[in-house]
Amino acid sequence: MKKHFFFLALLAASCFSYDAHAQVSVAEKQALTKQLAQLMRDPEKPKQDVILTMSGCQAEQIIRDRDADVQMPKPLAVSYGSGNSGWAVKMDNGMFEMRMSFEWADVSPLTYEPTTGDDGRKHFQINIKKHKKGSSSNTSFNLPLHTTNEATVKDVVRRLEKVRRSCGGE
Repeated sequence: MKKHFFFLALLAASCFSYDAHAQVSVAEKQALTKQLAQLMRDPEKPKQDVILTMSGCQAEQIIRDRDADVQMPKPLAVSYGSGNSGWAVKMDNGMFEMRMSFEWADVSPLTYEPTTGDDGRKHFQINIKKHKKGSSSNTSFNLPLHTTNEATVKDVVRRLEKVRRSCGGE
């Protein structure tokens, strides 16, 4: 009897352990990426894209504005990289692009909050805090979700958390 109980306890523990680090399929990531692209698109800014791409355990947020209030005598490009994380900014007349890449393993548990834009419209934002183990640097940024439906936001955060945990995020 004790052997059966021990075996069942071991089996249950391994199932819970597996679930915490369950792999996220490519199809699940693609569906999540597609939904995020729709939610991050600001209907008031049709020439602006905010995209999150995911490849393996690496992600990249891209903010691109093809109608930016930028006037430059020459195009400007600046970037910084450290391992698999970094950022890059490009600017030219009427164009602005910023890219931020990170590893999910370096991200703290995700949070979200309601916010109000400069135009007074309410929406949510997902807060991402990156802290590389063994480093004193922290980076925080957010993903705007142009919806007032909190259930949709909770579902997206839950799915992103699954990706984060599958990549070794604590």
